[in-house]
Amino acid sequence: MQVLKSIQPKTKYFSKWSLFSILCFLFSVSQAQEQYQVRSAIDSTSIEMGSVVNYAIQVEENKDKIVIFPEGDSFSPLEVIKSFKIDTLDEGGKFRLLKQYALTQFDSGHYTIPRQKVVIGDKTFYTDSLKVEVRDIVVDTSKQKLYPIKGLQSVEDYSETNWMRIIYWIIGILLLIGLVAFLYWKFGGKKKLTEADLPAYDQAILKLQRIDVNSFIETKEYKKLYSELTDVAKGYLDEEVSDNALESTTDELITKLQQLMKKGKLTIKQSTLDNFKATLQTADFAKFAAINPSEEVALEDKQLIDEFIKSVEAGKPELTEEEKLQNEAYRLEQEKKQKEKRRNQTILAGIIALVVGVLTFFAVTNYERGLDYVLKRTGNTLLRKNWITSIYGVPGIQVTTPEVLTRRPIKLEGQQQQMFLGNQMYEYGGLLDKFYLVVNTMSFRQEANFTLDNVEQFVNPFLQQSGGSGIKLTTEDFETLNKTKAKRVTGNMQYTIPNTELKIPLEFNILVFAENNGVQHVSIFYDEEDEGSKKVMERIINSVEIKKSDN
Repeated sequence: MQVLKSIQPKTKYFSKWSLFSILCFLFSVSQAQEQYQVRSAIDSTSIEMGSVVNYAIQVEENKDKIVIFPEGDSFSPLEVIKSFKIDTLDEGGKFRLLKQYALTQFDSGHYTIPRQKVVIGDKTFYTDSLKVEVRDIVVDTSKQKLYPIKGLQSVEDYSETNWMRIIYWIIGILLLIGLVAFLYWKFGGKKKLTEADLPAYDQAILKLQRIDVNSFIETKEYKKLYSELTDVAKGYLDEEVSDNALESTTDELITKLQQLMKKGKLTIKQSTLDNFKATLQTADFAKFAAINPSEEVALEDKQLIDEFIKSVEAGKPELTEEEKLQNEAYRLEQEKKQKEKRRNQTILAGIIALVVGVLTFFAVTNYERGLDYVLKRTGNTLLRKNWITSIYGVPGIQVTTPEVLTRRPIKLEGQQQQMFLGNQMYEYGGLLDKFYLVVNTMSFRQEANFTLDNVEQFVNPFLQQSGGSGIKLTTEDFETLNKTKAKRVTGNMQYTIPNTELKIPLEFNILVFAENNGVQHVSIFYDEEDEGSKKVMERIINSVEIKKSDN
């Protein structure tokens, strides 16, 4: 094992490519099988207590191969201060991967860094073990001044979730919602008045003002001119005086107006009514008899209609108290409806602002996670979690998983009580979730005949009981880091959803052990099209160890 001399300060980590550049020439292990190479190195074999020894592993491999580097406590008795991200260099179809670790030890002595396991695709490689000396720090108190103990110092938060950033985003989104709601309430919710919202009198005057008599005379459109003039007058009367004014003939309308004048419901001069009648008759001649009046007569008739409308507006009787109350109630009801409409529109604007803010947050800070959730890429989500190493069952199975497994109680009854000393099962997820992890340890009361040679007789019933059909599997030998023998069963099956005929295609990877007169297995089921789930499976499988008791 060749060792790199330290060229960095003792308490600092190497720069990103410091060990990589030297590894190109000096390496401890070079395992060449097919196209793969695994090399490792450290920067020093002797450090002071609390100082850092930098450990690096370099892998050369072709594209499209999953590489699993060691994690967790595999460097014990040295502690991992920091595990750096994997650096990748593409060299024209061949990848060069560099994984670095910062290790330390706070007790003096001679230590051995265990050999490390690196998995490339379906092949396993091991580095050599390395010896490191940790020296005492000699302090000359006659020359070195003593200083008071320093107070607590803040450190940078390296946790995966930056909570302060999330809080700032939440505050920003809430402020955005408040601003949008305020602006909409202030400016956007008010209804703009149109001509149709004006009183009948105001509408009639505006319509009369827009009628250009001269343009109609120039184009000899007398019929259209008088139709518009009489429609304005009759439309006003229909709204304010007579309900059927628009459908009435000239004589019927004049008779109706005279009756209203006699009853005191309309107060206008007789001469005003006579002029209006003459104008209606002229309109009838123009519309039905094709008798065209002169320009002077047309202008005068427009003026007479204007005066008539103003006279009728002034001659309408005062509203009774009951009518005033009805009008006020109607006005209040309309105002209430308008306020409710504005409130609902403001709430809708706030919801839209919230959705836009949340989508923006995911797009800016969490795009990949949001996309994984939408596309249901379970594996990528699990890879980002803070993985946990735990021991389950007896004998203990140590495994590193994205979440702590949940114990599933198994009640032994009848013949099972006579056969099993214990049966403990731990699980995460489910087959319907397209990711299911099971850790199961079974201990027999008497000597069992089970061996790894007949592992398929154990796996097939287990898969069938799990709801699998169309099972296809292969078996190969497997060895954990602490040299425990196992069988690795891989394959695929169809899982039938209970109470339906629907089937879900799943792949599985199962490690089966036969230790301490029992059977232990770690089983993983996952979506065959989810590449992230395959990486999760490989990481879990390569972390499995059997904790054997010391005799």
